Amino acid sequence: MHAVHTPWKPGKAEVKRRKALQKRQENEKRRLERSCANEDGTDGDDHMKRERKRQKITHDESTTTTLPLQSWLPTEEETKRWNEQVVEIVALTEAEANKKRDNLGDAVKSKTSNTTSVQGCDRNGKEHQSYRDSLPAFLAAAAGGDMSTLKQLIENNTGDENDHIQSLLSLEDRNGSTAEHWASGGGHIKCIQYIWNLRDRIREDDDGAATNSSNSCDTTTKHGHKKVIRRRDGKTALHYAARNGRNEMIDLILSKKDAPSVNVSSGDGTTPLHMACYGGYVSTVKHLVQTHSSDALAMNDWNCGAAHFAAMSLGKEGTDAVIALCKYLKHDCGVDFTSRQKQGHTPLHKAASRKNRHVIEWLADEAKSSKQDMEALGGLDDGGNSASSIWLSVGGDKDFGQWMRKTCSSW
Repeated sequence: MHAVHTPWKPGKAEVKRRKALQKRQENEKRRLERSCANEDGTDGDDHMKRERKRQKITHDESTTTTLPLQSWLPTEEETKRWNEQVVEIVALTEAEANKKRDNLGDAVKSKTSNTTSVQGCDRNGKEHQSYRDSLPAFLAAAAGGDMSTLKQLIENNTGDENDHIQSLLSLEDRNGSTAEHWASGGGHIKCIQYIWNLRDRIREDDDGAATNSSNSCDTTTKHGHKKVIRRRDGKTALHYAARNGRNEMIDLILSKKDAPSVNVSSGDGTTPLHMACYGGYVSTVKHLVQTHSSDALAMNDWNCGAAHFAAMSLGKEGTDAVIALCKYLKHDCGVDFTSRQKQGHTPLHKAASRKNRHVIEWLADEAKSSKQDMEALGGLDDGGNSASSIWLSVGGDKDFGQWMRKTCSSW
């Protein structure tokens, strides 16, 4: 629903559609005017036809309303009506999706008499698999910390050993995650050390071959001893260790000779600290800041900082841990909880989008002593949405949405 443009701030496609409609109306008007002009000087029935055409032009001008091409400032009633429509759209979409899924499940059941029940199906009618179940065996073993299976898969080769090991180390899931990402996210120390040893063995063999070659070059650069293994979106193993609160894994990764920076960024500038905040792990955030000097004030390319990620956290360790994290970031690290990212969202907007009521209440309590902070938190985003309207649009409790409005008039 974040991709849906409000009527008062249309997107590029909607502006293009309105321009085309306006152009068609203007062309039709000119065509009718030329037709009337060509018929001037006639009488009788032709004169009556000409008058009817002129009346049609006048009628079209008075009744046709062309939507403005540029944005305008909506009234409170327009905003309320739009939010109610969005909630209805979401409800209808979900109901339709559920109906289609049920119909598809019934169809699959009738075709597969040997199957007693269908848990769920994809768009092709095949039985749905969980993300973990869809992983290749080597990645699944790394994700589960299964050392015996990892070793068995490595030893089960019929061709060149190095090529076989390299093919397993290069395996990726649909998001580009390797065995190193899965092992670090799961906190499996022995597994990731085993994977690193395999990778180092391959590199040493490659370096030896390059050194014996007459056309050898700087193998440190060519073979990437310091290359950081990344997902498709640029996230590293350190990001996933932080995302899942794996403090020992963080220490192990950063203790390596070719360790990445503690502030290594993903493709959009997100740091491991941001991921720890998103996971709601206050102990991991403190560990990154106090032990490894991570930058708590870093922003990603969207200008989202630690405050935005913490406000969105669903809290793997509970809501109290999320509030403790927010307090630590604000009072110990100096993180600004009124900052706006590139779409105009404050941490309050982010908390509302995730229905994090506990974070919203904490933000309100923190800002009540400062009118400036209250106004900064409660402002509209670049799409004209208040935090309370976002809360309602994602199905939040109406009574709490009214409380948000009363707490600050612009919420």
